[in-house]
Amino acid sequence: MYRVGIVKVQDAVRGRVRVVFPDRDQMESWWLPVIFGKTQNDKMYWMPDLGEQVICLMDEYDEDGAVVGAIYSSTDTPPVTSADKLHWTSKDGAAFEYDRASHALQMTIPEGGTLTISANGASIAIDSVGNVEITAAGLIQLAGGGPGIARVGDATICPAGAGHIASGSIKVNAG
Repeated sequence: MYRVGIVKVQDAVRGRVRVVFPDRDQMESWWLPVIFGKTQNDKMYWMPDLGEQVICLMDEYDEDGAVVGAIYSSTDTPPVTSADKLHWTSKDGAAFEYDRASHALQMTIPEGGTLTISANGASIAIDSVGNVEITAAGLIQLAGGGPGIARVGDATICPAGAGHIASGSIKVNAG
């Protein structure tokens, strides 16, 4: 049986919730497992929020069931209105969006947030202030056909005159 409920209590450790059913005089369910896309070798996890409207599949006596997922309503409306977009927004303002029509992927982090991409000892970290840190276990190669990167010993020409790079740093600053 299909039933709409409101999440009242969460058990984040066991991936289950208790739900209140407005159409049943605010009757509260027993613990209902939340259905996740994967739970064995590949794992997914995202609990419904307290107060979130969810769809439950219940037995004929409303004694046992499971939470299938959340649904939008006139109070909680979708954040985007395009069938071409995969969109995720967090309560703190972080967002992930892919638009298959324009082939565009966008990630946004809120003030005070960080974004880190890691693989085999290498990482790229971006913070909300605008700092970017690239760490590598091996070679960092900047490509794109632009001017070469100056190294210690290279000849240079700048507005102040010609010279050679005498020392360097592992830190790269650009303006």
